[in-house]
Amino acid sequence: MAEVASLRNHLVDELNDLLNAEQQLIEALPKMVDKASDRQLKAAFRSHLAQTRAHEKRVGQALKKLGEEANGKTCEAMEGLLEEGEELMSGADGGALLDAMLITAAQKVEHYEIATYGTVRTYARVLGERGVATLLDQTLREEKAADKTLTSIAEGSVNKRASKEWHEQASMLESGSTMLQRGARLVGSTVGAAMKRVMPAQASDRRTRRSTGSRSRNGRRSRTRSKSRGR
Repeated sequence: MAEVASLRNHLVDELNDLLNAEQQLIEALPKMVDKASDRQLKAAFRSHLAQTRAHEKRVGQALKKLGEEANGKTCEAMEGLLEEGEELMSGADGGALLDAMLITAAQKVEHYEIATYGTVRTYARVLGERGVATLLDQTLREEKAADKTLTSIAEGSVNKRASKEWHEQASMLESGSTMLQRGARLVGSTVGAAMKRVMPAQASDRRTRRSTGSRSRNGRRSRTRSKSRGR
């Protein structure tokens, strides 16, 4: 990290960070629009994409007011948040669950931007850069409004639908488990009944074989005695 000589230098550094953050977000938001299934959420993402393009321009204007140019710095914080968002988007098939996960990712981004814009606006005010502070304050208000919109969508419909999906899945799993248990009991009952029929038959066969064997042995003994008498 380069050495920061003053609060003004720190402000410029943070503005460059924000500039790249907005550029990354401009690339990411269209994917979020495509992934979302809730109409309100899609509209919110489209609206924020238009706002984000305006935010990028404002940061550029703020740098110009300070007599600075963009230095091409990469915002690692935004990069990490968007990578996490990509992982979330690939972790669900779709529907309300994915919408809820998209809102999670988007609000993490919003909270990062709210914190950063609030900080740089304060720096600009302290340094007497009123024009810069006004630009940053406008963006800060829009970021807060976007965050409230996402909360409203989540609490108004998405979270309830995601919860309903979960309960339906749990009910299906429970029903499947119950059916398997009933099937196992039925198989056990059928096998038990069959064994009850088979076992007496096997016992009868054994008794029959023993009786037959006994008669056969008795017959052989009788024939042996008769031969002995004859001799």
